[in-house]
Amino acid sequence: MTFDGEYFQQIFGVIMGTNVAPILANLYMARLETILKEKCKTDTKLKWPVLFKRFIDDGFGIIDGNKMDFEYWVSEFNLLRESITIDKFKFGNEVDFMDLYIYKGNDFSSFGKLDISVFQKEENKYMYIPMKSGHQKHTIRNFILGELRRYVRCSTQEFNFLKMKNKFFKRLRLRGYKKLFLKRLFRKVKHSSRISLLKFPPKYVTEEKFYSERKENEILENAEQTFQETFSNDFFKSDGKCFK
Repeated sequence: MTFDGEYFQQIFGVIMGTNVAPILANLYMARLETILKEKCKTDTKLKWPVLFKRFIDDGFGIIDGNKMDFEYWVSEFNLLRESITIDKFKFGNEVDFMDLYIYKGNDFSSFGKLDISVFQKEENKYMYIPMKSGHQKHTIRNFILGELRRYVRCSTQEFNFLKMKNKFFKRLRLRGYKKLFLKRLFRKVKHSSRISLLKFPPKYVTEEKFYSERKENEILENAEQTFQETFSNDFFKSDGKCFK
């Protein structure tokens, strides 16, 4: 890699942008989670979350405890590797995770169900494809319908969907879309269709695999070799700091 006329060689971690980087990151984080989960068996103060979901380096969990229990969990995780720490987190009755805003709504006290709505960062500029773009008409229509359907899936309450729908309409108007065109499309997506939109699409059965079994084995072997070359063997050994 070059910068300002100088050459640099990366000596730690995986180069960003490579296809294998997300895979290795997931494997690495999964290994750390396993170590911490095993430690919960010997450390009575350390509680493993009732529910824990992670997408690479973003996580969401539900813990049966108070904030001090959660902060202790974070502190123990941060001891596993010096280069990987949880430096930003939120604890409470409402959190944002990826494109979701998860909170305790009216249904929580009665049924124990969490509500979700769409989360959008303040930095979002909403630079949607402009109306005068050279894209095909079906591309324009499908991106709008797709976004509206996402709002339906990510909104347990209809009023949250209608709120996002109204904002989306105004933002598209700023990108040059005509009212009549938008109204025709917006009428096609309703919150009442949420159950059907949440269902998984049918599995398509193909006669042949994309890769042969031999090719699949080669891919797995290459991935394992890359993983071993990237990370030190010490990573797989029981570290006293991890288990004491």
